[in-house]
Amino acid sequence: MKLMGYFIAAIILLALVVKIYSQNKPVKMKELLSKEPGVVIDVRTNEEWNSGHYSDAIHLDWSNGDFKKASTNLDKNKTYYLYCAAGGRSSQATEYLKSMGFKKVVNLGGYSNLK
Repeated sequence: MKLMGYFIAAIILLALVVKIYSQNKPVKMKELLSKEPGVVIDVRTNEEWNSGHYSDAIHLDWSNGDFKKASTNLDKNKTYYLYCAAGGRSSQATEYLKSMGFKKVVNLGGYSNLK
């Protein structure tokens, strides 16, 4: 019985690793935006933003609440592309927008994946 528990835990861990790595494909921003124009949002902290960011992105920090405050003024009919450092915060922000009725929201993952 204990062996079965380890086996199930190993399967779950493998599934999580596959999901994480599948989200980390390089994103060609110009190509993506030419196919589906939208607003690029960097949800990282001020320090992370200041260390470098996608040139056409707007900065709405997820961690300090700026993102949630500003989201009330975003157009729900537009497409939004979100990124952070590794994909965690942008995933949370993506789910938040979707829960607020936004239909076209894409989590780009980490900043290092943007080309």
